[in-house]
Amino acid sequence: MRHEGPELLQKTNQNIHHRGTSDLGSMIYPQSVVYAIEALGYLVSLPQDTSAKAKEISTALNIPEHFLGKVLTELVKKKFVASTKGPSGGFRLNVDPTKVTLYRVLAALDGLSRLEDDCVMGLDTCTSDAPCALHDQWQTFKETAVYKAQQLPLSELSKIVMAKTILQKASPPRGKER
Repeated sequence: MRHEGPELLQKTNQNIHHRGTSDLGSMIYPQSVVYAIEALGYLVSLPQDTSAKAKEISTALNIPEHFLGKVLTELVKKKFVASTKGPSGGFRLNVDPTKVTLYRVLAALDGLSRLEDDCVMGLDTCTSDAPCALHDQWQTFKETAVYKAQQLPLSELSKIVMAKTILQKASPPRGKER
């Protein structure tokens, strides 16, 4: 990876700090799906059968706790996450992270429509017969992204949490940018 310097790191972290994700992630997936992927990444990073409270996950990932609660509830409904109530309760991974792919999560959360169906330029109709200006490039990107999502096990999502945490620590607090 080419070193881009602290300016890129700071810009990337500002995107994460202000929106909880990179611009590309929220362009391709709904924000709730991005948060779900991040939450799963956090849970994957914990020791097996360890629970975490929504507040802990929210703080670690800089995700609004109320929104995260809805996302975690959806992950519980889809059986990717289990929840336990009470003082020692919380959320824990409910699947084998080496056997479940990102694609399966995206499909369960309706996170594939923007990637597989929508036009990158926002046109209602974009086909090979009536393409937008970026149709061919977007088609290639979509095919690659879908293939990678089909291959990527949840166990790899912990890298998202590590990267986000490093970026948050490396950047000055909001309002104190240099």
